[in-house]
Amino acid sequence: MSKPSKILLYYDGTREAKTALHHAAELALALDAHTDVLAVVDTTSTMAAAGWYLSDLACACIQDAAMITLREALDHMEGNGVPARGHMACGDVVDSISTHAGLLNSDILVVGHRPRSGLARWWNRGLAHDDLMARCNGRLVVTIPCN
Repeated sequence: MSKPSKILLYYDGTREAKTALHHAAELALALDAHTDVLAVVDTTSTMAAAGWYLSDLACACIQDAAMITLREALDHMEGNGVPARGHMACGDVVDSISTHAGLLNSDILVVGHRPRSGLARWWNRGLAHDDLMARCNGRLVVTIPCN
């Protein structure tokens, strides 16, 4: 088995994602791995929160915020000596991560993780990273809990 050489980090600016960002930078340096950072505009959650209607202005603001978040992650990587490419997607987060993992041929996926309360577990059925592992068969999925 060859040494992993490509890391895909999902970054959304949350506390969990920031912790994952720090660990991904360390991992990339340790493995001398190529790193990609993915930000996703979660259109399903956004539309549901807005009553299934978003104006063009609201969409533009959401995309601008995602670009700022992505830039934050890329600046962090660069500041730690890790060259990284940024990618933006719109849609379901797990779908976007698994699609980009395939397109970029990533060996390792790094995502932040927040344990959910009982009601959240019941409402959302399974855990997103469980779904991600099922879709990204053959790739290492590293979930980083918040410190």
